[in-house]
Amino acid sequence: MRAVKVDEQARAYEESRSSVEALVRDRTADELARIVPCCPKWTVEDLVGHLTGVLEDRNDKRLPTGGFEEWTSAQVDRHRAEPIDVVLGTWMSLPVEHNDDVPSLAALSFDVVTHEHDLRHALGVPGDRTSFAVHVGSARALDRMASMLAGAGAPGVRLGTEEGEYLVEGGAPPIGLTTTTFRFMRLVTGRVSRTQAEGLDWDGDATPVLDALFADGFFSLQPVDVIGADAF
Repeated sequence: MRAVKVDEQARAYEESRSSVEALVRDRTADELARIVPCCPKWTVEDLVGHLTGVLEDRNDKRLPTGGFEEWTSAQVDRHRAEPIDVVLGTWMSLPVEHNDDVPSLAALSFDVVTHEHDLRHALGVPGDRTSFAVHVGSARALDRMASMLAGAGAPGVRLGTEEGEYLVEGGAPPIGLTTTTFRFMRLVTGRVSRTQAEGLDWDGDATPVLDALFADGFFSLQPVDVIGADAF
């Protein structure tokens, strides 16, 4: 997979931001209060507050001073008392600045497309699994997998999707995985259970790959199978 340019990352971010805005704007209070299954500490409304807050923090150069969870919780708390149309209005008005500030546009575009489909799962509204945003997100997922596998000395992965074949190098001979671009992105972000992850079309033992992929705890596999609209 070729390198994704900053302008493409920004385009992907804008695509998912618009999709989320259209998805949640006219939801009922009960729908907005639904727990997001893959982010169970947050409701639908909370998750939109996070997405708004993280772009605010990037633009204001307000980086974490403590833990990552503390930083994201502050984003949610900042917007929790606001009506959803106010939160969305704030988010949609924020510029997506094309620069190298942290969090990077690669990280932001990955975050927003991941959460777009978390929200779709929570609300039971399937989305476009072949969108440009998913394509860009899968490139980021490849980078993350490569970093985690190499650092742990785990087997690499020969990945085959509808977009092509890629070699994710690790610290041991690779095993094969055939799946879709969307499912690969959801796997790397832990939006599946261990059983679902192991049940993908691997041609070898996936255990050391999965152990290495989630070793840092940033993403974690789900405690139960993820089912329903736009889940996996």
